[in-house]
Amino acid sequence: MKELPLYQQIQYKIREQIQQGNLRPGDRIPSEKELAMRFHVSVITTRNALAGLAEEGVVTRIKGKGTFVAGVSPLWDFSLDG
Repeated sequence: MKELPLYQQIQYKIREQIQQGNLRPGDRIPSEKELAMRFHVSVITTRNALAGLAEEGVVTRIKGKGTFVAGVSPLWDFSLDG
């Protein structure tokens, strides 16, 4: 199986931090530059990762302020079984 693109790997790591409760709604996500340094990738790669998470509603991006975990995480399944 082919390895996931780097931006998707970063998205996975951020989602994992949210699911584990290490990042909570309203928490600030590290900047694109900080993430690039942490994951040893380009800023463009981290920008793509955060843009994808924003499109999914996982994070909210506020120009000049940063990227924050969205208020209600779409990562949880609230469907009723039965």
